[in-house]
Amino acid sequence: MNKPLNTINISAIINLMIDNNHLSKRKNINLVIGLGISGFWAAKYLRSINKRVIVWESKDGMEFLERKTELEELNILVSLNKKFVFEEIQPFLEEIESVVVSPSIPYDHITIIELKKKGIKVIGEINVAWEILKDTNWIGITGTNGKTTVTHLLSHILCDTGLYAPFAGNIGTPLCKYAYSKRQEKIDWVVAELSSYQIEISPEIKPNIGIWTTFTEDHLQRHKTLENYFNIKKSLLEKSDFRIYNYDDKNLRNHYSSIPRGVWITTSFDKSNFVQCDYWIDDKAYIVERGKRLFKLGNFSLKGMHNIQNLLLVIAAARKVGLSGKKIKHSLSTYKQLPHRMETIYKNKDLEIINDSKATNFDSSIAGINSTEGQIVIIAGGRLKGNEYTEWINVLKKKVKSVFLFGESSKVLKMALINEGFKKDIFEFSELKELLNFVFHYLQDNRVGTLLFSPSCSSFDQFKNYEERGDYFKKLISEKLKVNKSISCSNTIS
Repeated sequence: MNKPLNTINISAIINLMIDNNHLSKRKNINLVIGLGISGFWAAKYLRSINKRVIVWESKDGMEFLERKTELEELNILVSLNKKFVFEEIQPFLEEIESVVVSPSIPYDHITIIELKKKGIKVIGEINVAWEILKDTNWIGITGTNGKTTVTHLLSHILCDTGLYAPFAGNIGTPLCKYAYSKRQEKIDWVVAELSSYQIEISPEIKPNIGIWTTFTEDHLQRHKTLENYFNIKKSLLEKSDFRIYNYDDKNLRNHYSSIPRGVWITTSFDKSNFVQCDYWIDDKAYIVERGKRLFKLGNFSLKGMHNIQNLLLVIAAARKVGLSGKKIKHSLSTYKQLPHRMETIYKNKDLEIINDSKATNFDSSIAGINSTEGQIVIIAGGRLKGNEYTEWINVLKKKVKSVFLFGESSKVLKMALINEGFKKDIFEFSELKELLNFVFHYLQDNRVGTLLFSPSCSSFDQFKNYEERGDYFKKLISEKLKVNKSISCSNTIS
């Protein structure tokens, strides 16, 4: 009886990897850790340039099995339920050219430390892609909040004006997918959302244009201190040829003189800010570039002042690329927002239901709440990223009628609300489905303008990511609207 693939010993794996194309290249094993979408494309690209590739994934499941099957057809060996342990790698250490790690693996992981001690190159998927894409124009977008919207909107504007400028990176499309296809298609600009995890492991990335959207406390469980987190973000801008910053963000503004010089945007009508800034929006809704009106902003589809900040960052980049104000304005009229970002999923004359599952921290949640008018009921919860919730609670006190909590953080957040003097109704549930069963009864008895799903926490207590969480919320709402007779669903937005 044949042994399962995962039980084959390392020597057998190496022997299996050798084919006629590899006999002269014994020392070029590339070990890819993680079979998420970025690991999948890293493996596929490396194999396309005749590298020997082994993939290890610590989990299993149908999604991983399907990817495993596809990669094995390319003569890539894939092991599921395989832990990233140095002792497992040691027997074939001398055969390794590089180890490509998932962004979810901390850079101070014990196995990474041991590999680097042995002189092994440890990189991320983005490093792999950079080798072939480095001669292409790059726009690198980073920040605690806003980077996905900026990436997507900027890509849309560039593509709408005839350039091929795909969005990639942390936004969901791995850069290695574009590296894989570069031989067939010419890319004018790579528009890459870059997380602190990706920047940390890829110091060689040097964008033509760097954009820093916002900076607030986040990911400290990974980066340990706020200073470390800040310096990782700053390193990307230091290596960019042209830099764009958000003056409305107080943490960036406070570093105005200490970070590399660049272009600044503001939404403030305080004219003293205009001395420091290059782009703003005036009180007549004109976009202004260094004192000259570019165009008047029409019906911009994204809500909130934070999205006007995002828009100005995008305009500054599009102008640097060389687009006219007229072309930018036209492209804005055709833009459709990404899901899970202040996404209206239902609206009638009395009630609007908004899915803001992308609000994975308190600052993002605050931005969404502040962009919402009238009486608000908020649904929040998940896995806490930090305890800087005082400002969030202060906003809730002013703007929110009641708070519904769910998930891992519900008890902690409830106690925080009480301790910070929140005097309105607080409801606590373990599951989102149970919570929504109660919410619809609540809506029958209370006049509310907006039901806002703004978790303010990561999704990882109960969901794979914020997209899965948002889709689940939308599914539950759709089911409730179908059976609920007191709320007309004739105006449901798909």
